[in-house]
Amino acid sequence: MIQKRVLEPGLLYFAYGCNMDHAFLESVLGRQISPGWAARVDGWRLAFNKGGEGEAGGGVVANLVSAEEGTTYGVVYRLPFESLAALDEFEGAPEHYRRDTLFVEPVGRQALQAAVTYLGQPRWIVSEGKPPEDYLDLVVRGAATHGIPGDYIDWLRRLANLEAVGCYRVGL
Repeated sequence: MIQKRVLEPGLLYFAYGCNMDHAFLESVLGRQISPGWAARVDGWRLAFNKGGEGEAGGGVVANLVSAEEGTTYGVVYRLPFESLAALDEFEGAPEHYRRDTLFVEPVGRQALQAAVTYLGQPRWIVSEGKPPEDYLDLVVRGAATHGIPGDYIDWLRRLANLEAVGCYRVGL
């Protein structure tokens, strides 16, 4: 007998920063969620250029910047629709980030999926900088836990330490 897999209704959410960490995202949402899966989005690069973060408002966190040659890895989660309110609040939408939809490709599969993500609002974009260490730890842990390629994680660390510039490119 063939078993059918029934997907629960909800939305696909593409996390590329601290929300890649499953436990952290659960704390943001205030609920348990299903595991996510690694995915990538082409035509976008990761930048630590979203300002106004932290107690003094001077820290930077992750953002996506349109870049034809760029690739960004992240984690896709299937979330209940009512999670959008908690995500909007955490991301400071619509003031700090705006909600948008991108087409992402799960790692190991050639199939595009539409997923909701958050992009920094122009008034909060600053020069690229070094994110707080605890923030970077969440990003790296989330990436590693979900099987995002090691060379991307190494690039992320270099970018966060201001040792890399530009886009991550697959195969570099």
